[in-house]
Amino acid sequence: MYPYLFPEIFGNTIPLYDLMIAVGIFFFLIYVATRLEKHHGFTRKQTNRILLLIVISLLFALLSSFVFDGVFHSIKQGELTFGTISFLGGLIGGVACLVVLLKLFYREPNKNMKQIMNTVIVGVILAHAFGRIGCFLAGCCYGMPTDSFLGVIFPYGHAHEAFPDIKIFPTQLFEATFLFGLFFVLANLKKIRGYELELYLIAYGIWRILIELIRGDDRGRFLSFITTEYNVFPTPSQYLSLFMVVGGIFLLLHSKKNQSL
Repeated sequence: MYPYLFPEIFGNTIPLYDLMIAVGIFFFLIYVATRLEKHHGFTRKQTNRILLLIVISLLFALLSSFVFDGVFHSIKQGELTFGTISFLGGLIGGVACLVVLLKLFYREPNKNMKQIMNTVIVGVILAHAFGRIGCFLAGCCYGMPTDSFLGVIFPYGHAHEAFPDIKIFPTQLFEATFLFGLFFVLANLKKIRGYELELYLIAYGIWRILIELIRGDDRGRFLSFITTEYNVFPTPSQYLSLFMVVGGIFLLLHSKKNQSL
């Protein structure tokens, strides 16, 4: 049995990656429900309706993630190639779907879209953090070789196939640590309450641009004529992250301007 598989239950094994994704989604929904009811005064009925729309959006996010990653791999290889997923692709599709669903199917008097999205995005950060732990357990989304004390040797997974018996950066754990810290700040710091979405776009966008520099897996490229020994700008994720940063700054300035009027 591979270390990234959960012990057998009724004759079946559960990948720890899938288990951590499920744990992340569970705590995501618990956090959103608790914050909506206890901090924003939503009723249980209103909260349940929002949670249902979130679950539908998560399903669409999975599809969006699958298509997004497949498109870039297909462009690179010159033929249709699907099978992997991308967080940023899922984030874009899932958030867009939720916004549309809230506009169409949530007609309660306390329909504060900004408040709901701020709550949801903090929950997404928590789910993403657990997901990155799952990536570490599965040996995907790994880093570049390193001689530093931070290096880890993966005995299984894609990381082992790419760098057998070689120490590489555990970029999954770096990102999980960053995300847990970002979740704690946005969930508890009252001074920034109301700007969670904007700050997430800026903070995670910058982080993702930087962490991509030490990723060891194939990151893909928009500009195929740019070839270097190491992962440098621009990868598809870095392009999207740059748009996140710019969008976050724009929304933050817009929100500040509206408050001053």
